[in-house]
Formats: sequence, structure tokens, C-alpha cells
Amino acid sequence: MKIVDQIRNGDISAYEKIYNQYYGSLCFFAKKIVGDMDKARDIVQEILVKLYTDRETLQINISLKSYLFKCVYNASLNSIKQQKVRSLHHEYLKRYSPVSDDHDLVVKAELEEMVRGTIEQLPPQCRRIFKMNRYQGKKNSEIAEELGISIRTVETQISKALAVLRVTLADFLPTLLIVMIA
Repeated sequence: MKIVDQIRNGDISAYEKIYNQYYGSLCFFAKKIVGDMDKARDIVQEILVKLYTDRETLQINISLKSYLFKCVYNASLNSIKQQKVRSLHHEYLKRYSPVSDDHDLVVKAELEEMVRGTIEQLPPQCRRIFKMNRYQGKKNSEIAEELGISIRTVETQISKALAVLRVTLADFLPTLLIVMIA
């Protein structure tokens, strides 16, 4: 414990000796726990700085090596816990943030209105076939049978409606994709 007494008395050379002797192995130990060498270095740096700044009140009842590894172990676990809390908080904000939700709702409502308006602008038979297919979930064969037309006519009318929607909504596609992904 002679070296600990030297540190308590402010002996810089004793502190440098500890730093040079343990820094590398403490960093590798912390990296095994936190999985990131930069974070591990930060943790070890904090422990070694604290060792020096709190030198006057330093109470070590075990070997200095055991003390340092125990400090690094605890600080590494705390770092992991803090990162998990941050991640959960960010995920919560992303999911439940009223600003983005309100904005997304407004964008979705505007897009739905554009789609609805575009569909209403379609020729009557095209509009009817498209609504039967997309809103009522009917198959092309069911629509053809119900309306007394060929399946090919149904397919052509649905393709026409989709083409008009693509042209009308082309400028809004990036926004639509962002809203749908979020």
C-alpha cells in the first residue's frame, strides 16, 4: 500500500507509475464489457482521474490492482445501463413524440385527401372498378362477372387508375414513403 500512500500525498511520479502500469490492461478489460475501445478508454480515464482528484480521501482496503479493476467493472456496467436508458428514451420520443405524430397525421390526411380527390376525378367506370378492387377487396374476376365485362377490361381500368394516381402523386412520393416508414 506504499504507492497508495504516495498518491494520497500527491506524488505525481507514483500516479504516473500506476497509469503506465494499468492503463492498457484496464482499457482491454473495459472493452470486453462495453464492446467499444473508445468508450473503454473514456471509462478508464475517468477512473484514473478520479483516483488522483480524490486522492486525499482515498480508502482502498484491497490491492490497488483489484480496486482499479473493480472500479472499471462498475463504471463499465453503469455505462451500459446509461446507454440502455438513453436508447429507450430516444425510442420512446421517436414513437410518442406529439410533434412528429401530429405532423405525420397531417401529412397522411393531406395525402389521403389527394388520393380520394384523384379517384373521384376518374371516369365513372374506371372509378367504380378501382373502388371495387381497392376498397371492397374484390378480385378482377368477381368485378368482371358483376359488371358483365371482360377481365382484361377490368385490368386495363385498374392500370389506368393507378397510372393517374402515380402521375398525380409523383411529387409527394418521397413524403409518402417517409410517412409510411416512420
